[in-house]
Amino acid sequence: MTVTLSNPQDLLRVDAYHQVAVATGSRQVFVAGQVSWDADGATVGVGDLAAQVEQSYANVAAALRHAGASTDDVVRLTVYAVDWTPDKMPALLDGLARAARRTGSTATPPATLIGVAALDVPEHLVEIEATAVVGEPGSAPAAGTRPESRPESRPESRPEFFATPGYGDRQLERMGYSQAVRIGDRVEISGQGGWDDDFAFPADLEDEIVRAFDNVGRTLATAGATWADVVHVNSYHVPETPGFIGETHNRVMVEQLRARTGGRAPVWTETGVLALGAPGMRVEIRVTAIV
Repeated sequence: MTVTLSNPQDLLRVDAYHQVAVATGSRQVFVAGQVSWDADGATVGVGDLAAQVEQSYANVAAALRHAGASTDDVVRLTVYAVDWTPDKMPALLDGLARAARRTGSTATPPATLIGVAALDVPEHLVEIEATAVVGEPGSAPAAGTRPESRPESRPESRPEFFATPGYGDRQLERMGYSQAVRIGDRVEISGQGGWDDDFAFPADLEDEIVRAFDNVGRTLATAGATWADVVHVNSYHVPETPGFIGETHNRVMVEQLRARTGGRAPVWTETGVLALGAPGMRVEIRVTAIV
């Protein structure tokens, strides 16, 4: 087992998940957001939140198995629910319980629930994304080995923070945050919008999305990475129409992902939101890269 879950005494204890996960494995698994589709792409449980939660989580479990992992290896779970209200919680919990019985899972990793305006198609009510950490094949420690002597327990490199020249320097000074951090071979970035160095946005949505991709590339470069190193993409969109992220968002995102990654096809979760960080901003893109 490479993941240890715990609940600090000074934090609220929640039965459905733990507050903290500590992972000591050396291999990271990123699962793209899973919605309630079957193997043929048909939506399971149209109009039924519990059924969609069950199918979405089962799809997460299937993706993990394909990567040589299981739900016991999950260190972070993110659930995106359309038009979330507290009265939907019983259906969500029912769906998770059904999924646990179906997959034989008892995992309760740290989880985040985010209410969103829309997902990829109108009939999808929920999307579930997971990150897992596992050891390399054959790397399990011998019985009785002290944790500090295990190879996978060696301290990671110290984090290095980077500001994108131009707008990144301004944000670091004005708002106190960096655009990228690198820890060893892993690079995480702040969400990038389609702004210029003066934080002006194009009038055309397609131009805004393309510039957001440009800014991701600029930011990755500060940490010694490129789009070719990207393994995980989160994109956030203000929908073009109620209940649907929109044709322009979907088309341009796919075109740019294919062009920038050279067909590598990283995992991707696309989420519709009510608003983003600046007036008139319609898209934000955040990525993880392994160099």
